[in-house]
Amino acid sequence: MPDAAGSAEDAAAAPDDRLVMATFMGQYDLPALAVADTLGLFPLLARRPAGAAEAARRLRLHPYNTEVLLALVAALGYLTVYEGAYHLTPAARAFLLPGTGRYWGPMLQLGWDEKCTAVQLAVREGRAHGYRGHALWETHSRVPRRADLFTAAMHAHSAGPAAALAARLDLAGAGTLLDVAGGAGTFAVALAKRHPQLTAQVLDLPAVADVARRTLEEAEVADRVRLCLRDMFDGPWPDGQDLVLFADTLCDWDDDACREMLARARAALSPDGRILVHQVMLDDSRTRSATAAGYALALATMSGGRLRTASELAGLLTEAGFTGRQLVPLYGHYSLMTARRG
Repeated sequence: MPDAAGSAEDAAAAPDDRLVMATFMGQYDLPALAVADTLGLFPLLARRPAGAAEAARRLRLHPYNTEVLLALVAALGYLTVYEGAYHLTPAARAFLLPGTGRYWGPMLQLGWDEKCTAVQLAVREGRAHGYRGHALWETHSRVPRRADLFTAAMHAHSAGPAAALAARLDLAGAGTLLDVAGGAGTFAVALAKRHPQLTAQVLDLPAVADVARRTLEEAEVADRVRLCLRDMFDGPWPDGQDLVLFADTLCDWDDDACREMLARARAALSPDGRILVHQVMLDDSRTRSATAAGYALALATMSGGRLRTASELAGLLTEAGFTGRQLVPLYGHYSLMTARRG
């Protein structure tokens, strides 16, 4: 396995991951369109434009996941938003209304696959599909092969953003870091290599242990980055931390779980400690980037998570007692929000 996060020089010289992320998240483009067609969203909006909440109510769908679905369909160019309501674009009117001569519904059904079924389940019932109907985290605890693949995939997904974060983040005066749900330790490794005064703990389930240990050993930081293998919702976290990092973590959970994690983070921090939230953040319209909108649908479908706007994250941090928020765009679609314990 290569270096856990690459060097800061590599991060500065290499392109960011927007192209490969767009390609990967494009796997949700067809399911979004096919499910919107199957659920009757296009005829509904043709009769009367509506916001996501109204459309969900009229079709008896899950409110949040309907919003996520419509945001992606809009980002793809089939809907536009005006005064809070979704309207059909000319392309949608030409090809997505049943009964017209150019209706593409049968073609979309021809491309229907398991991912379409999973998206439909999420929008109809609000249930995450995970692995063929089996929840992600429970599957990882039962099937080591799945856990190893997922941990390695998240490591690959995080290597570029972690190197960029380490190159930009000023950690002068910080000695301890808790990386929550840190997987293979990709971010903790990058930060520890860049900041030799830093020691870190990676808090995650035992299922990540094999891949994480290899990562730490190959990065030669096992003496300063340790694994804390347990359920993050079970018992207090290691306290006295200068920094608590959530990297692609809060987006895997609903608001109630995030509130619990933020309360635990605040308790784990030293009085002048900082929280770091590093993830893709939606713009306030939610429809500007098809990649980010696709990511939001992927999270809703796979884990039941929520990709939030910066304003929504700021609200959760304020509610949890954090102060002095700062937001910095960092790498590709990723941004960093920091705050003080308060």
